Amino acid sequence: MSTGSFVTVFISSTNQLPFTFGVLQGVGFGMIVPVCYSTFNHYFVRKRTQVMSLIKATQGTILIFYPQLLKVLLSRYGFRSTLLLISGISLHTFPGVVAMNMSTKTNKNRTANVLTIENGTNNQETADLIDKHKDKKESQIDVATKNIKLSIFKRDVLEMLNVKILKDPVFCNICIGQSFVNFSDLIFFVLQPMLFYQYGLSTNQVAACISISAGADVAGRFGLAFISSIASINTRLLFYVATILTLAARIVILQVRQFIWLAVVTSFLGVLRAWLHVASPLVISHHVTHEDFTGAYAVFMLSTGLVNIIFSPIIGLIKDVYQDYIPAFYALTACCLPCLFLWPAEYYLKYKLNK
Repeated sequence: MSTGSFVTVFISSTNQLPFTFGVLQGVGFGMIVPVCYSTFNHYFVRKRTQVMSLIKATQGTILIFYPQLLKVLLSRYGFRSTLLLISGISLHTFPGVVAMNMSTKTNKNRTANVLTIENGTNNQETADLIDKHKDKKESQIDVATKNIKLSIFKRDVLEMLNVKILKDPVFCNICIGQSFVNFSDLIFFVLQPMLFYQYGLSTNQVAACISISAGADVAGRFGLAFISSIASINTRLLFYVATILTLAARIVILQVRQFIWLAVVTSFLGVLRAWLHVASPLVISHHVTHEDFTGAYAVFMLSTGLVNIIFSPIIGLIKDVYQDYIPAFYALTACCLPCLFLWPAEYYLKYKLNK
């Protein structure tokens, strides 16, 4: 990630941005986020919601003032020098990674031990086979050995990719629901200023709505931190309720046109967005074990990326076909439905099986 930031300083055209900003920083971000959440999941057990809310609130506060800081840096140092300073800021990830020292004993060697035993068993069986059938050709022995090594390699790859987590239908249901909700949330807030311009709002009014949304987002995170400090919160239920309210608020914002009502609904959506962002990683951490969390969250990020790649062009196509942002926003609102339908179906099936 730091390499991508640093290399961006030396680019000479926007055609190079997809590699420096997209590939390098994207790969780094995709690797470091599961590690950070895994460390958080390791250190905090009882007050996860409270601490996660405070972390997200701090992030939101920094994001509010970050554009103003960049404006000052650009006016004082210029474009490339500002990029260099941003690259220096990104170097804080190195001491952060060093601080992630999880000293608790884990079963990280479990797979290696199992493979060693299985390898030994296979070697013993091969040895017995050689003793009983000495007349077999050495080429057959080589083939058997290669098959054993290939089998071990496949198990190593599957263990590294944490494919076994996909056998958990509840986790898959969580991934599907959250992936669509997060995709809808991201694209909705990116395109929201365009929708307001279509409504006829002035630039100052649109900027005011964006500022109100950012402030409500931070307030929602601090508020959730306070609530979670005095009461236990079911994060999956929180995510589900926030999704329902988000769906309702988006339908409302597509019906009203007055600035005051748009500002009110936007502030409400900002609070709901804060709850969704705080609850999203906690839903996964409460479902999987400490050892499986890193791989599980990586799989979740992969599913979210696939949803973005597949459905983002569809949203753009809807807007281009109708030459109107409103149908595209209805499609984004409908992306909340997989979570709203699949999660209750899961609870119903579990209740029916346990009955």
